[in-house]
Amino acid sequence: MGNSQSSIEKIGSAVDEGIKIYKAIKQQQDFQQHSSSYQQQYHQEHSYKHQQHYAGALSDDGDSPEYDRLRELAKHEAEQRNACYERSKAAYQAGDGAEAKSLSVQGHKHDEAMKRYNQQAADLVFEEKNRGRSPYEIDLHGLFVKEAAEKVDEALRRCQKDGQDHLIIIVGKGLHSPGQIAKLKPAIVEMVKKYNVSCQPNIPNPGCLYVEFGKGTGDLSWLDVFSETMSKECIIM
Repeated sequence: MGNSQSSIEKIGSAVDEGIKIYKAIKQQQDFQQHSSSYQQQYHQEHSYKHQQHYAGALSDDGDSPEYDRLRELAKHEAEQRNACYERSKAAYQAGDGAEAKSLSVQGHKHDEAMKRYNQQAADLVFEEKNRGRSPYEIDLHGLFVKEAAEKVDEALRRCQKDGQDHLIIIVGKGLHSPGQIAKLKPAIVEMVKKYNVSCQPNIPNPGCLYVEFGKGTGDLSWLDVFSETMSKECIIM
């Protein structure tokens, strides 16, 4: 009987120890998950701060009031999102997991709203700048880098489908933005490799890129000089 009691106590002790280990591992996993989530959130915040800077650089005096309104709404949603993420982080560090999760969910909703307003602004300005324009040209004024890349991708696919031999991309002129210039070079390289096209600068006008189909990728040694010239002349994508 004594041995049975001892065995039961040992089993109970082992179970308790196992539960403690499980809780410790679960707590560590939860912490790692939250840490990863916050890193992603802060990356988004940092990215949007850059986007705000680029928006002014890419706009011109011809932008419609509705475009400006949508960008401002997106900016406001980003600020609300960032505030929620900051409060969520503080709540989590204070040990209030439920509040941290609730604030994080609110932050995600503001993030989705920001993306929605920015997409509406991008579609609006692109339609306005390219209304009545030749199918052999696209104007990227008013777009963030990611938005511009998406529009270029759509245009290149259309050109290939329709059998066009070239496309003129108007990258525009705006305020000085070293960060924007830095993103232009890899974007051009990616476009050239993906579609196997040649790309030449300042044709037919300064601030334009002349893309030709069916001639291979060609020489891209001009990219460094072009980027430097754009920086000095305030021509940016």
